[in-house]
Amino acid sequence: MKRILVVDDHVVVRQGLIQLLSIMLKPPAMTFDEASTGQEGIDKFNENEYCLVLLDITLPGRNGLDVLRQMRQLKPKIPVLVLSMHPDEQYAVRALRAGASGYLTKASASEELKGAIEKALRGEKYVTSLQATLLADAISEDHDVAGLHNLLSDREYQFACMMTSGKTMTQIAQELNLSVKTISSYRSRVLEKLHIKTNAEIISYCITHGIVI
Repeated sequence: MKRILVVDDHVVVRQGLIQLLSIMLKPPAMTFDEASTGQEGIDKFNENEYCLVLLDITLPGRNGLDVLRQMRQLKPKIPVLVLSMHPDEQYAVRALRAGASGYLTKASASEELKGAIEKALRGEKYVTSLQATLLADAISEDHDVAGLHNLLSDREYQFACMMTSGKTMTQIAQELNLSVKTISSYRSRVLEKLHIKTNAEIISYCITHGIVI
């Protein structure tokens, strides 16, 4: 029997998703495993055989994109679909570049999710027309100063997005289960890479480049 791993830090989301998939994916019958942190997800992924992983971006401790990259290194043939609360403009390009078989928001219709899963299980990529446009734009930005945010690590990028959404340094540290000192180091690296000096400039940069909608 095939197994799917669901990695999300919210138990209600995990259980709701599993209940939905249990109805949608018959036949064939599927079984499900759950993980609430990135490290737990990696451990289960490494120890068991799965046909598919559904992975959230915002996880305590380890960023979902870090988890995705490690999963791709461990078992590159296992498809990973990223299912996130963040809009396409924030993380779709990074997820697809990191090896995701598709990127969907949690607001996606159940039929869209079903179609993405079916594609992933066939070994195909699920990419929407908007995501294709974002990928094309990102490729052109790679060679242009407008794409400085592409130099940010996944965690630095996540920090910039969270700050632009109005969260304080302390709130970001609490949500990511990291120390304020560590978050401060991300801030310093973001300022350096974007060639700016203040938090206000981080927010302005992100809004200008459509990173936060």
